[in-house]
Amino acid sequence: MTRKNTLQLGTFGTNLAPGITFTTIPGALTTDWSRVRHLALAAEQMDFEAIVPISRWKGYGGEHNPHSDAYETLTWAAAVGAVTTSARIFATVSMPIVHPVMAAKQLATIDHVTGGRAGVNVLGGWYRPEMPMFGGDLLEHDARYDMADEWIEIVRRLWTEPEEFDFSGDYFELSGLFSMPKPLGERPRIMNAAMSGRGLDFALQNSDVIYVKLRDDRDAAAEQVADIKRQARERFDREIEVWTFGYVVDGETEQDAQDFLHFYAQEHGMHDAAINALTIMGVEAAVAGDNSTAARRFNWVAGDGGVPLVGTAAQVADGLEWLADVGIDGCLLGWPLWEEGMARFERDILPLLVARGLRAADPH
Repeated sequence: MTRKNTLQLGTFGTNLAPGITFTTIPGALTTDWSRVRHLALAAEQMDFEAIVPISRWKGYGGEHNPHSDAYETLTWAAAVGAVTTSARIFATVSMPIVHPVMAAKQLATIDHVTGGRAGVNVLGGWYRPEMPMFGGDLLEHDARYDMADEWIEIVRRLWTEPEEFDFSGDYFELSGLFSMPKPLGERPRIMNAAMSGRGLDFALQNSDVIYVKLRDDRDAAAEQVADIKRQARERFDREIEVWTFGYVVDGETEQDAQDFLHFYAQEHGMHDAAINALTIMGVEAAVAGDNSTAARRFNWVAGDGGVPLVGTAAQVADGLEWLADVGIDGCLLGWPLWEEGMARFERDILPLLVARGLRAADPH
């Protein structure tokens, strides 16, 4: 990203219903283009650095089947990019599903539409129920990243090489590869979620932004972030940014915020869908918050497993300052009620972040 704020910010999941919160409350996010456009412009009004969608082709089931109603992320990114002027617009791409030749040209197109603001959040794939729609199944975990190495190499070469070329690998056997126009400037920024092992190796080698689910203990979180940055420098001679995501629930008092969290996530939460998602992900899935099953499920319903930023405006600002203190470069955000939440964030929380030196005083 173009770095001018100590803690960069973005939005996460405005392309699908009901956003990052599994709730049935009135006013939860829907796939309504006028709302998507409004939220993108609201993010730019606050000088947010990134707008990132969630790639989902099939929902999580249960009574309400959250995330079954979702805009496809590449066409969504082109549309959002056309109505914005400053934020980096990411498309989230599941590499086992989207062919690299198609992705390279689509992302180059988005880069031209946005004047060089395109980004891609690449996924190795994890949501098995989607795969039969595309005629396949998930590869074994490490093999997904072997395939991803080939995928990203093909895309990068298509973005840079002027002449046709052939590619022969274990997963792709392609000939006469060519793509024009090339992206503007260097290339679209690459984001990838990383946990450990083979996936982290892929992210360290290929990503500009590594996106993590952060440990909840301060010392452990600081060590986690520092270790990722150290490995990037020492193993691959690269400087990378580390981002995370969270959900914002603010109120006049801490009790007000906790009451609303209980209302939307406990009383009106889609707990059956959260159980389905976590079962598919695996019981050892790394999710922020308490490691107990009930707490993990609640945090998934409340905000897709992100960092809970709950309380008064000052307490939310405290949470964001905590992220910066442990070395996080940026945080994607979501709200249970997006329009109201973002308006309060601009009015009540953003000035506190400015006062604490985390955001620029006059973004415009």
